[in-house]
Amino acid sequence: MLVRHIQNIAQGLVLIALVLALIAAALWIRPLAIEPKAQARAETPNVGARGIPDAGLQREMIIKELRAMNQRLASIEAGLTEGRFHVQTSEAEEGAEQKKGAAP
Repeated sequence: MLVRHIQNIAQGLVLIALVLALIAAALWIRPLAIEPKAQARAETPNVGARGIPDAGLQREMIIKELRAMNQRLASIEAGLTEGRFHVQTSEAEEGAEQKKGAAP
């Protein structure tokens, strides 16, 4: 009985070893699916024809974003000066700063 049980365990371990060997061989033989760095770099939007980053295009993108940010800030400033936004301030409670830093 014990011998049969040990034989079953040994057969199971051999089967597992064979499956692991097949997986290792398949991974070794199969080419990697990861793209090389040069190909990934060539697909970025700010890269020129030869794969070198286009500094001029990068600067244009930065300037475009800065202009959009300036327009948003100008609209916020206009809203604050024209009174479209209402800002309400409140006094901090006494001891509130001490409570924040105190350990429980």
